[in-house]
Amino acid sequence: MIINIIIGLTGLGIVVFFHEAGHFLAAKAFGITVKTFSLGWGKKIYSFNYGETEYCISLLPLGGYCQLKGEEVLKQAIENNSDTIESEEGSLYSVSPWKRIVVFFAGPFMNLVFSIVVLSIIWFNGFSYFSPESRIILASEYSSSGELFPADQAGLRTGDRIISIDDRPILNYHEIREAIALNPEEKLKITAMRDGQAISAVITPELNKNTGGGKIGIYPWIDPVIAKITPGSPAEISGLKEGDKITAVSGVKINNQMDLYDKLISKPDKIDLTYIRNNTLNTVTMVLQYDIKGETDPGFIFDIHKYSTPDYSIPQAFRKGVSESFTTLFASIKGLKSLFGGVNLNKAVSGPIRITYMVGEAASQAFSEGIEQGFINFFQFLSLISIALFFMNLLPIPALDGGQILFSAFEIILRKNFKPKFIYRYQIVGFVFIFFLLFFSLFNDILFLVNR
Repeated sequence: MIINIIIGLTGLGIVVFFHEAGHFLAAKAFGITVKTFSLGWGKKIYSFNYGETEYCISLLPLGGYCQLKGEEVLKQAIENNSDTIESEEGSLYSVSPWKRIVVFFAGPFMNLVFSIVVLSIIWFNGFSYFSPESRIILASEYSSSGELFPADQAGLRTGDRIISIDDRPILNYHEIREAIALNPEEKLKITAMRDGQAISAVITPELNKNTGGGKIGIYPWIDPVIAKITPGSPAEISGLKEGDKITAVSGVKINNQMDLYDKLISKPDKIDLTYIRNNTLNTVTMVLQYDIKGETDPGFIFDIHKYSTPDYSIPQAFRKGVSESFTTLFASIKGLKSLFGGVNLNKAVSGPIRITYMVGEAASQAFSEGIEQGFINFFQFLSLISIALFFMNLLPIPALDGGQILFSAFEIILRKNFKPKFIYRYQIVGFVFIFFLLFFSLFNDILFLVNR
């Protein structure tokens, strides 16, 4: 867990650095003095001065800031009950509103640029990933509630192989999951192969209130062929090996991984596994162990397919980077909309602690498969966070970049400067909102870590 946190903090530090660097460069370009450039908040643990700016690393590594000259001028104007802010050279308030808009926009814009560049490099170099095939299983067949899901209502069946969604070719289950998750409560045209014939269906994914994404009630079909066995696990102790194909559990035939997991719901102390090895049918008894949550891990992973990305030229890779970044941006917009659609805010809203943990967890798991895969997953996750920061920071909320941009835009439209007290109250509203949002997200994060 400590390694996850360290990796996560490093990732967030990279994303925040580029965001604050955008503000820094824009401010310098317009002659605005940058007093402090900090990674992290709170007490400074390391700092040095170069020119007019103090560069530092602060104790709390959850964010950062770029302090521009002008904040103290605003405070002085309020204390002196002045109707105007003194136009001191190098101050944020000494430049025109449109220049301030550029400075505020530069931070989020750098996050967008970071995502596009990183994803373009990843696509240009190419990468491999694992995913089940596009064959599906209906979740309703393993549910005791009798509930029918959108997949049932659309007429899909277990064993169907989905080949396209909204006329976009589908290669594997990863692409199915992505298309479904990004389009909750929107009609999708699905084409599938069944017994050698193509069938079409229209399906509307339900809103998953725990994630904000879409769901239709399917699992991936995974053949029960063992790809990896955990040392010291019940699977190894029972003598199973990689390549064994499980055909029955306690005398009941199984066709896929869900058939096997369904037999474990009753929490048996042991099960008889029938499997094929070297064209020979064998049976072995496996003794199961359960943790304090009542969950068991037999100690094997079934084989799933490995896919490799095509070879892209630099322009093609750049287009993929742009396309993927904006796909994530549109998903963020839909995600914000879903917050008002009845989602479970305790599970759907993540704060800095959970994000840090998730970045580290995703990267550390990928690093276990190899250095290259680890870095790819790490930077893909950072690109996702960068786009989220781009979008969230541009929301018209006081204290965020979007709120400051809106404020400056009104100055241009109204052709007048606002009084210092009005500016102060405007910022206070934003800080109060951010404080409560941060408090709520941190509370959720603590519950998340406790459950983990």
